[in-house]
Amino acid sequence: MLRVLGLDSGTEAVYRLMLEHPSWGVDRLAEALDADRPAVSAALDKLADLALLRSGAGAGSPMHALRLVPPRAGLGALLERRQAELARTQMEIEASRATVADLVADYTALGRDREGGAERFTGADAVHRLHADLTAQARGEVLALVPTAAAASGDDPWEIDVSLHLDLLARGGRVRILHLDSTGGTAERRRAVRRLTQAGAEIRTLPSLPLQLRIFDGSGAVLPLDPHRPAHGVVVLREPGVLAGLRALFTHLWDEATPLAGRDSGTREPGSYSPQERVLLQFLAEGLTDEAAARRLGISLRSERRMISSLSDRFGAHSRFQLGLQAARSGLV
Repeated sequence: MLRVLGLDSGTEAVYRLMLEHPSWGVDRLAEALDADRPAVSAALDKLADLALLRSGAGAGSPMHALRLVPPRAGLGALLERRQAELARTQMEIEASRATVADLVADYTALGRDREGGAERFTGADAVHRLHADLTAQARGEVLALVPTAAAASGDDPWEIDVSLHLDLLARGGRVRILHLDSTGGTAERRRAVRRLTQAGAEIRTLPSLPLQLRIFDGSGAVLPLDPHRPAHGVVVLREPGVLAGLRALFTHLWDEATPLAGRDSGTREPGSYSPQERVLLQFLAEGLTDEAAARRLGISLRSERRMISSLSDRFGAHSRFQLGLQAARSGLV
């Protein structure tokens, strides 16, 4: 109980026993405590160092030459000394906190360029640092649009950092993530999604998402400088009007999305079309190339062409033009 004042359990036991029996010598104390004589002597030396024992007047046995300092005076002085040490430590901690904050700000600011009310960060490392810092600072809610390709590499600075988001959820924060339908197939992605959902994250999917987006605590939004090269840089926006518009976009997409638990199991009625197939047909009707459509869907070009081939077979179409015409006649676009 008195360890914070410098008394270990053995020294405290000797001190308490001496309060009851101030005239006892080392041997009697050792016998009562079932301890050896050197241990009791060491405890007495410790009490003397802490000014809880002091030399007394008069001659006698060596034990009687030491007088126990009453608890109010002895322990009270130790408390005051310890409190002063803690106050100095707290001041040092606050000074260190300010230094750490400056270091974090300098680290996060690497690659930053201010222009008007926007902050720009260039380079994949700067993008990664910014996301990690804002996620670690978040206290309320993080919203994320994640149109990450199914074969995304592990060094993608926009990839969801599972550990940081788990920490946010543990702090009582909320995490809502919109993924593409095509990004749940890899074993690694399934494990990440399972860990997040078990911790309380809300995840939904859509066949297509317009761009990468993060909104932190409703006070800052992060978007790529170039939506086609999101790793090359980001812009941070904090204007209330812009944030309101981006949050409205997220809410609209969220309401249209499918909760992860309710995803299509893969079995459907003959002649029906998945949301992803419908979106692909819409892209084709808009004139997107195969490469652009695959990128928007977050799938490989080979997968996109397999989908077109499957759709063409089901519609009996022999060209992209016929496929678009048949889809329009069916009311799918």
